[in-house]
Amino acid sequence: MKSLAVAILLGFPMLAAAQTPPGAHRADAPAAQPMKRFVWRDEAAGYTFVGPQRWVGKVRAAPLASKALATSGATSGVRFLDGKYVVLELLAADDGREQALKSAGTTELSRHAGHVVAVKSAADGGELALTSEELAAAVQWDGGAAGTVSR
Repeated sequence: MKSLAVAILLGFPMLAAAQTPPGAHRADAPAAQPMKRFVWRDEAAGYTFVGPQRWVGKVRAAPLASKALATSGATSGVRFLDGKYVVLELLAADDGREQALKSAGTTELSRHAGHVVAVKSAADGGELALTSEELAAAVQWDGGAAGTVSR
């Protein structure tokens, strides 16, 4: 009787381990949530670009290669693409390289804490092109509000 009681007590942990908790392995993975807003972050320059709602699901960000950065004088940059068409190009550099950015055909968009963000708009962005107001409010610096500029 004593051996039977010991066998039962030793068997309980094995039975508990053999059973999977309900829903742990047989439940379907949750469906992917669609992106609710378009956001791209540049850690090096310290800003976040927030695109308009109409960009969600249509525009993708492609960081610039080092060769493209070297020719423009920027330290970081990104192209926003609709398929294979460039909608917008952002270039960031420190204050000392702003002349190189301007000579690359860009327009200064925002400046904060020693960094400059310049924009190169596509000739025809179509329905995805940004208005001046959207572009001004799109850059959010670390520690600042949207569209703020310090000079």
